[in-house]
Amino acid sequence: MHCVQRPRSLKTGFTLVELLVVIAIIGILVGLLLPAVQAAREAARRMSCGNNMKQLGLAIHNYHDTFKSFPTTEIWGDKTGLNVRNFTWLTFILPFIEQSPLHDQIDFSESVMAQTDASGNLIRSTVIDSFLCPSDPVWDTLPHGFGLTSYAGASGWDEHARSGDIHAGVFPTARTTRFSNITDGTSNTIAIGEVTTNSFCCRPAGVDESAGGSGQFRRGSSRVVRASFVAAMVDDGYNDHALALAMNSGQPLLSADGNKGIVSAWWNGGQAHIWKPTYRSRTGINADWRGAGSYHPGGALFTVADASVRFIAETIESSNMHSGQSNNNNLWHAINTVAGSGQGSYEVSNSIP
Repeated sequence: MHCVQRPRSLKTGFTLVELLVVIAIIGILVGLLLPAVQAAREAARRMSCGNNMKQLGLAIHNYHDTFKSFPTTEIWGDKTGLNVRNFTWLTFILPFIEQSPLHDQIDFSESVMAQTDASGNLIRSTVIDSFLCPSDPVWDTLPHGFGLTSYAGASGWDEHARSGDIHAGVFPTARTTRFSNITDGTSNTIAIGEVTTNSFCCRPAGVDESAGGSGQFRRGSSRVVRASFVAAMVDDGYNDHALALAMNSGQPLLSADGNKGIVSAWWNGGQAHIWKPTYRSRTGINADWRGAGSYHPGGALFTVADASVRFIAETIESSNMHSGQSNNNNLWHAINTVAGSGQGSYEVSNSIP
């Protein structure tokens, strides 16, 4: 009698070694693709940010066509009274960025601090998407109840306007600018810049103000300065209109850090502060608080006075003003002023038509 042997079944599964090889290959592919995906997402965010800034450029042009000047940086009330206003150039252009319903609910003859919209929400807490860069993490909750902005007007060398017209930007303190004032040419003069990194520590490496790219970012700490679309700061003693809130020390008003009245030496303090939507050119890009900066690698986007949008590298010639450098012969400062001889070329990665 013959015994019939049944054929053995073949194993079809993976061995442990084969499985580990497959996992390793997948990990390598993910490692190769992830930076590309992240770069693509950042490119999309930067394009969206550029579109926001393009709309702001068109808005200030339309404002100029209507009122024969660019909007004033801020508006205040009677300095000797309690009628402070807290409005900024961003509130004035609301009708030109499809925000007429919000604009029409604002009483510009009164302070904005307690004003509410039709739904009972504080107007000063309004978050406007076109005022925020998609790359800007801002905060999960509004600090102190102020709507933030990623964009600010170029005030020039000094927001206190102590250095004369030659160092003034398109948005100087307590004044308005017309096209005729921009003698450097609208294509050579920045009007609006990103300020998403206005949380830089004020003293990186023991230096007050720095050249481009050398700041120390401190988001999440108590020492934070961010721009809001309404003005929310007190007079700092240098200029009555410097911080867009005209008030005397005897006129208490809730400031951004929750204190009342004048905050002594607030620029050295540890509180969080909300700054008006302007930046100064005495520091470079991504260098210091109250200067321009962004979360886009290597530089920031800017709206030029001709309404075009350009990406400028943080390596542009700039200054460290506490190293005794002059505010003259400085390309970054020159293109931020209306009459600062801002001629010449500067490093532009791309332009958004």
